[in-house]
Amino acid sequence: MLQTNREIVISVRDLEVGFGDVTILSNLDLNVYRGEIIGVVGGSGTGKTVLLRSIVGLIPRRTGTVEVLCGRYDSAHARKPIPVERRWGMLFQHGALFSSLTVRQNIQVPMREHLNMSQRLMDELADLKLAFVGLSPEAAHKYPSELSGGMIKRVGLARALALLCVSLISLLPLNVVCLLFNKINVVVTRNAFLLVM
Repeated sequence: MLQTNREIVISVRDLEVGFGDVTILSNLDLNVYRGEIIGVVGGSGTGKTVLLRSIVGLIPRRTGTVEVLCGRYDSAHARKPIPVERRWGMLFQHGALFSSLTVRQNIQVPMREHLNMSQRLMDELADLKLAFVGLSPEAAHKYPSELSGGMIKRVGLARALALLCVSLISLLPLNVVCLLFNKINVVVTRNAFLLVM
């Protein structure tokens, strides 16, 4: 029996996205429910990345609405940050790291954009995120050109998770935070998936 009382966290209605005369997505409706893990599957060039980028406002849509956590999300049209952006991270296909920034600086980009914290605290959080994705502290000072393909993906994941639990982290002693992230890391590593919290 279908449950209808689950909380919708992302709602997409009548989405149409295209480039020039080419329509990529048309009349698309999608609900994502709290706690749900979904995969977008399809052949190359069928609009998977276009869908995700239009949901988070990286590319404009021709028509349709996107609601995230019960609020209308139209950031592709008005580029001022909104509170919901602090609650998600985007992991790009090929890392999309800034070549002129170190690994630590790449991870700190969302922190600089959304938070007001000291450099010392940003350094500590970036190093914690590196440990979370299984990279050594020495990686913090490397540039993307010095990383392997796997390391680039891990740094991209660390940046996508940069704002995860920031308010919780600031309330807990560092040793407790490390234990927490080690437990989460074990779950992610063993099961090869990531839960959105």
